[in-house]
Amino acid sequence: MIDKPEDKLDWFDIQEGEYVSVHYESTNHVQRTLTEIQQRGARAMLALNPATPLAVLEDCLPDIDAVLLMTVNPGYAGQKLVQQTLEKITRLRKWLDDAGYAIIKIEVDGNVSFDNAKKMRDAGADIFVAGSSSVFHMEMTLEGAIAKLRESI
Repeated sequence: MIDKPEDKLDWFDIQEGEYVSVHYESTNHVQRTLTEIQQRGARAMLALNPATPLAVLEDCLPDIDAVLLMTVNPGYAGQKLVQQTLEKITRLRKWLDDAGYAIIKIEVDGNVSFDNAKKMRDAGADIFVAGSSSVFHMEMTLEGAIAKLRESI
């Protein structure tokens, strides 16, 4: 998460087809930034912190390919899941489907443990940011942890 991402897109080698996320809270120019991402051939994704209401997405739906729901407050690894984000995933999936935007993917990031990943998938998540809670689990090999995560979702 960076402030004023619209001024920093040139810092990154954005490739065609990649998902590029921008935090809603990071700029006053969300749509301008999302449009610039799509003009570069990437898929625009709007990221929301746990307490940011889904309503902020309403006027951005035509401008996004995915929504990244943070399931912890960004900043550091090892945080507990913000429990209300599971219901938020469910509400978002229903809202997108009902509004005719079923094609928009939902990504989740934050305490994507094996148990939480299953709950997130059941709630409607499509893409998972996995880290120390699962694929980099200290008691498992990377291959074993990836296999277990895939089995979980």
